Amino acid sequence: MEQNNNNTKIILIIVAVLSVCLIIFLQLGNTGDGIVVENGNIIQVNYTGKLLDGTVFDTSDPDIANESGLYNPMRPYQPLEFVVGSGKVIEGFDTGVLGMKKGEKKTLTIPPEQAYGPDDPTMIRVLSLIDDIPATQPLQKEIALPIDQFNFTFDANHTEGDIVQLPESTINMTIVSMDENVSLSIIANVGDTFKSAQSPWEEEVIKVNSTHITVEHVVEVGDIIAFPGTPWNSTVTEVTDTNITIEHNPIPDETIQTPYGAMDIQFNETGIIMDTNPPLAGETLVFDIEIVSIIKPTSTEEPTNEIKNETEP
Repeated sequence: MEQNNNNTKIILIIVAVLSVCLIIFLQLGNTGDGIVVENGNIIQVNYTGKLLDGTVFDTSDPDIANESGLYNPMRPYQPLEFVVGSGKVIEGFDTGVLGMKKGEKKTLTIPPEQAYGPDDPTMIRVLSLIDDIPATQPLQKEIALPIDQFNFTFDANHTEGDIVQLPESTINMTIVSMDENVSLSIIANVGDTFKSAQSPWEEEVIKVNSTHITVEHVVEVGDIIAFPGTPWNSTVTEVTDTNITIEHNPIPDETIQTPYGAMDIQFNETGIIMDTNPPLAGETLVFDIEIVSIIKPTSTEEPTNEIKNETEP
């Protein structure tokens, strides 16, 4: 009987030890690397972004970039680092990492509404391949600038009566008056010519009165010109007393950066399509991601190598 009691005690001790071990194991499983991504965390993520058809448009993996024909030796291939919830990445990516753990992998399927939005037709402009431009142009003889803008453009060491030259041009102007605004008058006589970085051709003064100067664009048939800010050039095909006809010369499809963001440019048989929608607008995006690290911030300082552009999350 005593032997049975001893056996029972041993069994109970073993069960108790196993129970304690199980509790400790479960507790350990919810600490340390069990930290999950929350808003405010600084995280690093390996990622590969694809379209629904599997086309890779961006990745942090140099091998995948090379396989996809995207490899750029000038960019670093490293985990994307950002503060979760800060709005530095697209919404679907920002919310998709919540609750993930270090080392966890996941595939995010992000609709346009949580990515770069739908295509907006109002952000698409179509230009004709052939343009008619007036051969002459009236210019206001006197202009006014706020004093701060004048000082930024010409510097502050000027007084009334001084002559200043418009930057990147051969246009000279007299300072008529100076107070909160600076009044400037263009110096021009019939026969004078102007050249400006903002014009594709030289201008000749053909008329001057008290309020306006009329200039004629100096150009001939066959001239190749380039309008500022455009990646293509244009050929002058006809010149009359009233109009100049130009034909824009096609270039391969291109994305250029403008002060308002990226612009896709495409030529077709009749015109130029200029699309300022983000390149991935209207697309459902698929991201294969892996959490590399999770840091709970101890200050308000943000990471220094956050990444976000038109082709990254």
